[in-house]
Amino acid sequence: MRNECDVVIDYFNDQLNEDEKKAFEAHLENCKDCQEELEELRLLTGDLPFAAEPVDPPEGMKERVLTSVFSESTEESDDEAPVTKPAETPVVPMSKQTASKSKRNSWVMRGLAAALLLSLAGNIYALVNEQDIAEQPEDPEEVTPPEEDEGTDQVAERVQLQGESSASATAAMINRDNGGILTLQAEQLEQLDGEEVYQVWLLEGETPHRAGSFISNENGDGAVAYSMEGLPEGIDWDAVAITKEPDANSETPQGNILLSAEL
Repeated sequence: MRNECDVVIDYFNDQLNEDEKKAFEAHLENCKDCQEELEELRLLTGDLPFAAEPVDPPEGMKERVLTSVFSESTEESDDEAPVTKPAETPVVPMSKQTASKSKRNSWVMRGLAAALLLSLAGNIYALVNEQDIAEQPEDPEEVTPPEEDEGTDQVAERVQLQGESSASATAAMINRDNGGILTLQAEQLEQLDGEEVYQVWLLEGETPHRAGSFISNENGDGAVAYSMEGLPEGIDWDAVAITKEPDANSETPQGNILLSAEL
């Protein structure tokens, strides 16, 4: 007849069929020794899956570690000196159950020691690889060149554009070491139809110069940033204005001025 205490390891590793599992669980309810051993197994192995990230060890490492563990156990057994038992001291023989459990515990501890050694070896292997990768020089083709210094921006003038509607806009002339830009932000604009756009103009007397176009969103907000490098240099601009144009190709204003401000 099978001793149920001999299948604790198989039950813990889920190696029993349904009938064997039910029989062992019925035995487990009344066997304190099996309950304690099962709890020890769970405590010893509960943290192993989280001890380190899974890393594939080098080929042959597992075999070398296991061989080392079991060979050391064999050498220790061979080197132990025989103990002479006094004749007058009675020896109480171990029961079959105690001997079996002692043998199982010995193999469990050896297996856990091997697993811990493998985990430690995997961590060392991963750390060495990370250091090798960190020490590798970057590919010259992938090195991002330093950004060019675009100089310091300085607001030369800032104005508020007004019109007859509730719409409004703010424009700013910004000086840079490599040229100037005009920025404009508008709000509460009317919705556009089809290819219509809002066109920004810089006025030199009666002469308009295109300074960017934009469309508004569903809330009537719109904005544009226009580089002034393409405009004539040295001009003292008189005003900035916004018109609604049929498309973005108007060279001169086709619609009425909606918002404007003197510069």
